[in-house]
Amino acid sequence: MLVPGGSPRSSHGYSRKDSSLKKKWPEPSTVGMELPWWSKDQTDLVLYDIQQRQGEAWVIGSVVACPEDSPCVTVKNLIETMQTNESVMSNGFLRSNLSAQPKKARMAVLISGTGSNLQALIDSTRDPKSSTQIVVVISNKAGVTGLDKAEKAGIPTRVVNHKLYKNRVEFDNTVDHVLEEFSIDIVYLAGFMRILSGPFVRKWDRKMLNIYPSLLPSFNGSNAHEQVLEAVVMITWCTIHFVAEDVDAEQIILQEAVPVKRGDTVATLSERVKVVEHKIFPAALQLVASGALRLGEDGKIH
Repeated sequence: MLVPGGSPRSSHGYSRKDSSLKKKWPEPSTVGMELPWWSKDQTDLVLYDIQQRQGEAWVIGSVVACPEDSPCVTVKNLIETMQTNESVMSNGFLRSNLSAQPKKARMAVLISGTGSNLQALIDSTRDPKSSTQIVVVISNKAGVTGLDKAEKAGIPTRVVNHKLYKNRVEFDNTVDHVLEEFSIDIVYLAGFMRILSGPFVRKWDRKMLNIYPSLLPSFNGSNAHEQVLEAVVMITWCTIHFVAEDVDAEQIILQEAVPVKRGDTVATLSERVKVVEHKIFPAALQLVASGALRLGEDGKIH
């Protein structure tokens, strides 16, 4: 096992003049490489090459023949994993294209209930072309359906019960600690039914997105569908926007129109809007995570 990142090992006298070093070696992994089929000389050459690249690595063990009457070690799904990671074998050497893949933005999703939009996000981030990975789902309520969806997808979950805190700032600080724990790049509010404090919003300025089931700034508030139906309009909207401390300064990322049909109720209109939400929510996320769209320091979309 060759593990980069530790104390460098001796180069055993190899020099840059060695013709055997003309071959380009694979870039070292950031975690480690198992090299059970490599000879000692081949391993030494890789160690030397890592040193020349200002890296560090050391050998922590070796693979030996299995003694008679001893159980064999079985590595499950090795070939499948190598194929999934686009690793290939060439002349006895393992080469991987992982290092060429762009870094994905680490996202936390905050929920309070069913997490219908959460499932759409989970499905979209499974696309190899997605620029985002969901690394944690945080809920202010235990036992909600959204947590089950995250756990089924293998995503870590945390519950921060707002009722256990004296005020909004204490609650937000605890949520913030979880975000820091998971090294979050983007925060997505997917049906998160808590008003966030000013310090929290300022800290995550330009990194926090929210969805609103109407045309902002029209029909603002918690009862948007009721307002739409009372206004007897023919079209409502679904809006994805950056969260700002000043509501009037929130910048819109994506909007899409949703028809209001004759005889609609809050329930039927809500379901129709959700269909659009599931479509533009992942699309807005991809725009932000990929860098195709960003919120500048001037508070404007670029």
